[in-house]
Amino acid sequence: MQPRWLESEFMQATPLLHRLFRWGLVGLVLGVLGLLLAQPLTPEGRFALAMIPHHAQAVELAKILEPRATDQNLRYFAQDVAQTQAAQIAQMRRWLPWWRQLTIGFERPSPQAAAAMGMASQQEIAELLALQGREAEIRFLQLMIRHHQGALPMIEQGLAEVQSPGLSRRLIEAMGQSQAGEIQTMKRWLLERGGTLLPFDPTTLPMHNH
Repeated sequence: MQPRWLESEFMQATPLLHRLFRWGLVGLVLGVLGLLLAQPLTPEGRFALAMIPHHAQAVELAKILEPRATDQNLRYFAQDVAQTQAAQIAQMRRWLPWWRQLTIGFERPSPQAAAAMGMASQQEIAELLALQGREAEIRFLQLMIRHHQGALPMIEQGLAEVQSPGLSRRLIEAMGQSQAGEIQTMKRWLLERGGTLLPFDPTTLPMHNH
């Protein structure tokens, strides 16, 4: 039987040991995750890491418009954008190793990088949320045209890096073809509503080097 003073000392030390163990375990996990994140990605993985947040915002914008649009064709278009790009996100996730999949949703482009990719700012999204009917349609078309314009250089870069034929390259090619066609359709709809294009300079697009 151990002395009471020794038992008391042990009881006081136990919570501290538990805390040290937990923090040590957390540090070990974070260290391993850091090493994994530093591993180079495949060309497909680099493309996916840049394009997934871009696609995610397109889905967000389309879902915002759908209940606000009065034009049936535009509502169908918004539904198609949301469904198509959500499915493409699921496909691109498979191009990433599991540890990179864990960071999706946490790694976001800076405001400067997002603007260079044609993405809408938080203020622009808030403005769209406040609109209804024709005004919402015009603002959506302005934002989505610029958004697609930002995607095309990213797709061109992806095709330059993903040289091997296969499902990944075919998906990137399909993205480019569909978004180039959608830009023309949306420009026509915007003109019919008396709207004007937002300025966009694709030469400021940052290279993805993850």
